[in-house]
Amino acid sequence: LFMAWRTAPMHFASDKTRMYMMSSPDLGASWEFEHEIYTGRDMREPYFIVLNNTLIFSFFSAGTNPLSFDPHRLLHTRRVARGEWTTPEPWGQPGEIAWQYQEWGDKVYVTSYIGNHYKVSRPQVSIFLNVSEDGWNWHPVDEEGEASYIGGANEVGWAFDLDGNFWGVLRNEDGDDSGFGSRLVFGHKDALANWTLSPASKSDPNIYESSRMFRHGNDIYLVARRDINGVYDWGLSPEHVPFEVRRGLYMGSYSLRAHTTSLFRVDKTTGALEFIMDLMGCGDTAFPSIQRIGKHKYLIANYSSPLKHHEWSWIHGQTSKEGTQIFFFEIDFTAI
Repeated sequence: LFMAWRTAPMHFASDKTRMYMMSSPDLGASWEFEHEIYTGRDMREPYFIVLNNTLIFSFFSAGTNPLSFDPHRLLHTRRVARGEWTTPEPWGQPGEIAWQYQEWGDKVYVTSYIGNHYKVSRPQVSIFLNVSEDGWNWHPVDEEGEASYIGGANEVGWAFDLDGNFWGVLRNEDGDDSGFGSRLVFGHKDALANWTLSPASKSDPNIYESSRMFRHGNDIYLVARRDINGVYDWGLSPEHVPFEVRRGLYMGSYSLRAHTTSLFRVDKTTGALEFIMDLMGCGDTAFPSIQRIGKHKYLIANYSSPLKHHEWSWIHGQTSKEGTQIFFFEIDFTAI
């Protein structure tokens, strides 16, 4: 079992950020130090993939201004031996961010996004589905290199069903012509990068942030940050409230409310997300990593503000000197 995490003085960008990598021979009962990465830049989105018996660690570097979101480059490194890793090398487009990886057959896929996320101008964020035969060299699934989506969404938690179809949930935080919140996407196995969005014309006003999807049987599940006390898009009229004002109000109020991490199931018929249960998490929380460890059992790693502070808002957790904690728990579907 391998684990990596970002550490910095607070949630926001810093030139003091470091990545630490650990390994465990006994599924987390004990840990051994593997590697430390420091670039003088902020770093985020750590992710391990294994393909062709090669362990690859991916992340992205960013700027150092805590008040600005400035992605720099995607980077990846290979494990050569115990505690020995190659020098990180750039990949992808400058400013691109990779989100969730999934293996299918002898290939690995990843969603990524690039564009003016968190900027003043109207968002034009492009989301791609990419594929690799070796986990190192990547190209878009679409033969013309076209984006699967352009608008205000960014992160896509996603998974394949048993037939090889693509299911995902867009975090529509910056907003698009459908509003703000989230949108379910579907890509047929014969045209994976050609997505159908649901709802077709209006976003779900609820938002599911920092999400990861996984499949159990032929059901698709989502683990994501949930807003406990409200919906993201309150329904302010586009005719009376300008887009930029609505976006600022939605983002600001969301940051001032309490959140947790929750489990949902995709209703493939209606395109809705069915709430299953809350998992552990409060304040600054939700960046789940999911690993199958049995026929019906999954190990999930997540982070959170100290769990005693369940009333903390998201911004309180992000700026607190108490920091955050990483914990593991299991989900067992045996009884379902």
